[in-house]
Amino acid sequence: MANSIPILEGTDAAGGFLVRDNNSPGVVFQRGINRQSAIAELAQIRPMTGKRERMTEYVGRPTAAFVGEGAAKPVTGAEYAEVVLDVKKIASTVLFSKEVLEDAAEDPTPIIAQDVRAAISDLIDQHALGWSNGGAIVGQFNSELMETTQSVELGAGADALAVAISAAMELIEANGYMPTGAVLARDAGAHLRDRRDVDGRPLYSDGFTAPTSSLYGIPLRYTTNLQSFSGAPAAGRKIGLVGDFSGAMLAIRKDVSFSFSDQATVDVGGVLHNLWQQNKVGVLWETRLGFVAHDLNRRFVAITNAA
Repeated sequence: MANSIPILEGTDAAGGFLVRDNNSPGVVFQRGINRQSAIAELAQIRPMTGKRERMTEYVGRPTAAFVGEGAAKPVTGAEYAEVVLDVKKIASTVLFSKEVLEDAAEDPTPIIAQDVRAAISDLIDQHALGWSNGGAIVGQFNSELMETTQSVELGAGADALAVAISAAMELIEANGYMPTGAVLARDAGAHLRDRRDVDGRPLYSDGFTAPTSSLYGIPLRYTTNLQSFSGAPAAGRKIGLVGDFSGAMLAIRKDVSFSFSDQATVDVGGVLHNLWQQNKVGVLWETRLGFVAHDLNRRFVAITNAA
């Protein structure tokens, strides 16, 4: 592992990354998009003001040695790198006829707005994990958590999942980090609730229901994007992730907002909707955000079910 001597501002790897282009503002909790997203609930949430965030990453390891009286002291150094987070835009548009908005007994937009936020949250999970509906995808963020090189295999037995989570926690702890959460396949909660000992007593206490359950002191969150826990074992099958999510950041440039228009022309699969001419209203929801994980291959461990 490289150690630069001396540590100075002029060379990025030697310490220049400590002198940032932009000093990020403080952490903000419970913004709109992180209430349904498993990843956003566990990761750091940070506002940002530009199109790109650059963060210092410490990758060095100074050394020490015993020295004799009057002897020269050894000189050591350190090394810095940089983590980059790019902002991406997410959007969704819904069309209404003006008659529906005028004549409906209840305003239809609030219910749809909740569903749009849920869709945005699910999209965040998909691209932060690099998995969508049980299959690997090419994520649009700077990191894909399921691409970590660390993994543990789901064993056999009633307590197999709990044992795998513990083994993943140990790998993270051995790397000097602290596990802070786990993202599991949606049906893993039912598995934990249904486990029984030989006398029919639950192996685990009550509370294995999203989004407030925990095991071994770490929160458990569930997603439909990983492969199901109950499915047959197969090569490359990934059913969960344990990690130190203090090293994962969801940076929000613009929280979810919406706007109305009855003047535009909207293309829907090649069919043009002239909103003013056809008495229609378009509602546009959009957000701008980015995601990145620091030290992915040491901070995160995938749970696989290959055998």
